[in-house]
Amino acid sequence: MRAYILPHPPIAVYEVGGDETAKIEATEKAFAKAAADIREYDPETIVIISPHSIMYRDAFYMAKGRGGTGDLARFGAPKPCVYYGYDRELSDEIARLCKEKNITLVYSEEGADELDHGAVVPLYYVNREYKTADAAPYRVVRISPSGLDDDDLFEMGSVIERAIAHVGRRAVIIASGDLSHKLREDGPYGFIKEGPEFDKAVTDVMKSGRLEDFVKIDKRVNDLSANCGYPGFVMLAGALHGYKITPDFLSYEGVFGVGYGICIFECEDWYVRLAKASLEKYIRTGRELKDGELNEYPDRLRNDRAGVFVCIKKDGMLRGCIGTILPAYENTLAETCELAISAGTGDPRFSPVTEGELGKLKYTVDVMGTPEIASYEDLDEKRYGVIVTAGRRRGLLLPNLEGVDSVDEQLDISCRKGGIDPSEDYSIERFMVERHE
Repeated sequence: MRAYILPHPPIAVYEVGGDETAKIEATEKAFAKAAADIREYDPETIVIISPHSIMYRDAFYMAKGRGGTGDLARFGAPKPCVYYGYDRELSDEIARLCKEKNITLVYSEEGADELDHGAVVPLYYVNREYKTADAAPYRVVRISPSGLDDDDLFEMGSVIERAIAHVGRRAVIIASGDLSHKLREDGPYGFIKEGPEFDKAVTDVMKSGRLEDFVKIDKRVNDLSANCGYPGFVMLAGALHGYKITPDFLSYEGVFGVGYGICIFECEDWYVRLAKASLEKYIRTGRELKDGELNEYPDRLRNDRAGVFVCIKKDGMLRGCIGTILPAYENTLAETCELAISAGTGDPRFSPVTEGELGKLKYTVDVMGTPEIASYEDLDEKRYGVIVTAGRRRGLLLPNLEGVDSVDEQLDISCRKGGIDPSEDYSIERFMVERHE
């Protein structure tokens, strides 16, 4: 996954700012680099957190519907006008998880038809990189922060990340937000010393990659700085909490009295990193990772137990896949280590991975939810995996697999994997996964 902190000054769009955009050259160049990074990653969906859509004091807002258009007509630029289709499956999963976690979310068609400038300005640069005409080549999820406290903002961010994992979406997250609006006497809100203090604190956190440190910023400085980005930044910190983050801080400017900071966050999933490290160590040395080599991995991998499937691909083709329905090891850290080695060396369908192949392999780690008894009507091939059982024969298929486009296909493949005739009586269980790739 990729994530970004991007500002949203309409003046940065040439159709609005004209020659004035030349005064923020560093911001323009950074926007272009971030947009090129997004284009190279080529996400299916962009989740954009904007403080300029509908905002509630005690609830989050998320746009619901087929899609909406975005332009900057209120700033004098009716063109370009772009249509953005909404990722309804991902939005629905965010809404479901919010209900499960008792997070108050207003998931509404109100305000869904038009994107606000907090979304349009960052996406303007992305669309320029894609050479978009009138319809974005990716889908969008639009979410607003709220006036709730930092813990709630952080938790909402973690829900967004978990929903992305559940639906297996290739996604990026953009936290759209300007920094202090009080940097210059001739700026929109004048000058106050807390303005530059806030911007330095925020950009220091960006550069460090320790996004959880946003909440350590002095509350008084935060409140006085007149910024609009902080709530979204905390949400981003929650979304990236489970990743190893490598920041690429691109620029900071306050030319017009408002702070604009741009940073790319490369997010390496801990499960994928662990699977890769485990197999590579074993193939190169014949030994497993030692305790000292596992110290960097977060405690949650040691505290959780779950079934895990590790799948390895080479050039887009399956190269090995081994997993457990229920946990077989003491924690998910050990589970992932062992199954990565098994997927690379013990899948009977393939020869063992060689050292020369290691640089060409891609890893996916699916962490299993608890299976539950289900009927045909309860299934959804995109959301749920299935387990079919007849006597001692059992077949399993993960959810959201390329080429599996119906429940009937999912059940048929599962039966064949388990040596079960589809005309037999068999029981069905369903399960959800968190997909890490």
